[in-house]
Parts: sequence; structure tokens; C-alpha cells
Amino acid sequence: MDSEIARHSAKSATTFRKAALIIAMAAIIYIDWDLGLALFAFYSAGPFLIFMAAAAACIAIWHKSQVIALISRASVPVGMLVAALNTVHMLTAQSTDVETAMFATRLVFAPLSLGIVFSYLLPLVDPAEANFNLTPSGTEQLTIVTLTLTAVYVVWTFLFQSELKLAGLIDSSAVLISVAVMAICMIYPGNENLSLLEKIARSGLFICVMAAVLGVAFYSSAAAKGLNFIGPTVLLSVLTILYGSFIVFVATILGGQSSMDAKEGRYFDWHLIESWVFLALMLMAPRTLIEMIQ
Repeated sequence: MDSEIARHSAKSATTFRKAALIIAMAAIIYIDWDLGLALFAFYSAGPFLIFMAAAAACIAIWHKSQVIALISRASVPVGMLVAALNTVHMLTAQSTDVETAMFATRLVFAPLSLGIVFSYLLPLVDPAEANFNLTPSGTEQLTIVTLTLTAVYVVWTFLFQSELKLAGLIDSSAVLISVAVMAICMIYPGNENLSLLEKIARSGLFICVMAAVLGVAFYSSAAAKGLNFIGPTVLLSVLTILYGSFIVFVATILGGQSSMDAKEGRYFDWHLIESWVFLALMLMAPRTLIEMIQ
């Protein structure tokens, strides 16, 4: 009798959670649509879904029970990755029109907001996220990495139709910063018991944090030298954080967060969010209400 009541209670709770998810998503979509689309704008939701599809498709085949948990854990890194790609695209675009540039800044923040929404709402479907444990085989890992790199190519070349070739996303200084941080994370005290993928996931986070800190410092120095120094400095910072978020995303879908419980995963996400928001608000903040009135 007690077991039947428990099963009925669990089934009711699951139904209510799914209903809450549907209501919440419907409300967010309606509000976003009513305000002119930001989160679900083509260049925000489109790349986001492409990256998620690339990751989730393989996991759905090999580790079906982990799909929802995986998407939830990967949502914030994907949001940052898309936001960084949009920012690089904006910085390298030929248009110099101020209004166009200001309108494009919504895509500096919207994809990350979309990632946060998915990260917090999806556990309503699968509360077992706390038991997230993903260990793909070597073949599965190679396939996932290949699909992820293909997704970057598709988004940058076909979706954004960027005049900057994919090789233009590679910056030697940003690569040097990323490699140095990753090397330190491999031997950092306290990481001895972590697996290689877990170390890589954490190194991606620290790359993002370092990009934010150095980005603001370099920007302050460049601003004092003149306008010609600002562009390369901002691009360096954004590309470094792009590499960091990409590393976190790939490491996560390969099982790099398997040792984290749900609470640790939230802290991890919030550190990622803080690094991007700090950098973006310092370097690419939208105009304030007072500035628009003036």
C-alpha cells in the first residue's frame, strides 16, 4: 500500500514538473517574442540548437538515459560559445554603423541567457541530474569531437556567412594563454585525483576567468594608447574566452563533469557566467537608459 502511494506521489510530482517546464518555456518564448526576440533570435537560438544537436545526437544513441542531464550541464558552456562567436562576428564585420553595432550587442548576452534558462529548467524533466555520470568510449569521444568541430564550421561558415575564414578564429596569443592555463591546471595542487577530462573541463573554466581578467587589464592599457589598439585587444580577449568555453563544452559532453554533483555543477556554471558577463559589460556594454535619452 505504501509503495503504491509512493509511486503515485512520484508520478504526480513528475507530471507537475513537466507541466511547470511547459508553462515556463511558453512564458519565456512569449515574452521574448513580445519584446522583439533576443533569446530566440536566429543567431542566438540557431547556433545554440546546432551545437546541442551535435552533442545530444550521439549521446542519445549510446547513453540514452544521460541526454537530458548532458544538455542541462552543457547549456551554459554552449551559450557562452555562441555569445563569443557572435561577438567575434560583430567585431570583424565590415559595417561601422553605430546603430547596427548597438543592435548586434543583444547577441553578446542573449545566447548565454538562453543557456542559463535551459540549464535550470531541464532538470524538471530529469531530476536525476545529480547522478550524472557519462563515460563514452574512445570511438564515441572521437565521433563527438568531430561532430562538434563540424558544428563550429557550419555555424561560422553557413549560418553566420562570415567573410572571416575559420582560420581567422585562431589567434596565437589567445592560443598561448589557453595552452599555458591548461598546462598549469594539469599539475595544479588539488587536481591530482581528477581524471584527464575533469582537468580539461576545469582548465576551460580557468581560461575563461583569465581571459576576463586579462581582457579588462589589456583594454584599459589599450584605451590609454588610442582607438587603434582597442580592437585587437578586445578580439584577443573574446577569442580566448571562446577557446575556454569550447574546451568546457567538449570536455563536458565527453564526461568531464561526471564527478560533480548538481550543486557543484551550478557553481561551475556561475563562474563561467561571471567571467563572460564581467568581460562583456566592461568592454561591450549596451547603452544605458540615460545615454539613450540624451
